[in-house]
Amino acid sequence: MYDVTAEVRTDDGSTRVVCSVPLPVAPEVVWDAVATAEGIASWFVSCAMEPRVGGRIVQFADPGAADPTTGPEAAAEAMLTATVGEITEYSPPTAGAPGVFAYVERDWMGEGVPVPPWETSCEVVDDGEGGSVLTLRSGFGSGGELAGQSVSGSVDGWAQALTVLAHRLTHRPADGVVTVDAATDPVDETVPELWARVTSQLIAPAAGVGGHPGGDAGGGAGGNGVVARSGEVGGIVVTESEASRTLILSAPVDGMLELFAFPAGETHEDAAGRAALALRVYEYVDAPGGDGRPLGAAAVDVTPTWEAPRWRAWLEGLIGA
Repeated sequence: MYDVTAEVRTDDGSTRVVCSVPLPVAPEVVWDAVATAEGIASWFVSCAMEPRVGGRIVQFADPGAADPTTGPEAAAEAMLTATVGEITEYSPPTAGAPGVFAYVERDWMGEGVPVPPWETSCEVVDDGEGGSVLTLRSGFGSGGELAGQSVSGSVDGWAQALTVLAHRLTHRPADGVVTVDAATDPVDETVPELWARVTSQLIAPAAGVGGHPGGDAGGGAGGNGVVARSGEVGGIVVTESEASRTLILSAPVDGMLELFAFPAGETHEDAAGRAALALRVYEYVDAPGGDGRPLGAAAVDVTPTWEAPRWRAWLEGLIGA
């Protein structure tokens, strides 16, 4: 769906995932979506950044962390598991040149751990027909087992995230986005065991609805166009991987939902046998002050229809907690 492509490339000794997606909006809109904190938060994860070369970019991807926007204590707690990078290029698109935004994360496995720097870039090119092509590259300037495993493990996540971005910019480009994160406590199951139990309750075949069951409706992530429904929550699956699904929601809100299981434990050994269930919801809302034109930086401070406790209760219902 949306012609999202994602693959691992090894060129000149480097190892990177390369993703591309055409988008039906101008380069300036795409730039605001991928190179501002409000834009990144509307399709990827909560983010804070200094939009300049040498500035910091902080991304809050831990599903169990506190919401960093709720106060100083929560922000300090969220920083414990955030990833911090340095912006190395920040060139907005012009009539004669693409936009390029790039950053490097040097301590992505924890402070002081000797790992190669993880480099990510977004290039926004005018397609000459009123739209744009976004190309994202993320990985290492070197090879090796660590680089290969880390990059391979990021392919599905990037493809799913770009599908979230493409869906809004295609169908709801003038809407704002309010996001909600929620997660359960860990249970004594492996990630595959928990995920199999959850999906057996949630997923039901739906031939001819929203996609092609068994086909590839989700670009690089392999969505299969089935209905997912449990209680008041329902939608169409558009991407999937081993332990995650991305849905276009039909209820209880308009928007998209990323549902996933993850290893949860204080040590590596503990996490191997324990897992939790989490979600991130991107709800489409009227943008305050919006004038109907496409928005890139779409994250807004609006009360969501369902706040985190209600989504957490839904997750707990899926795992029988």
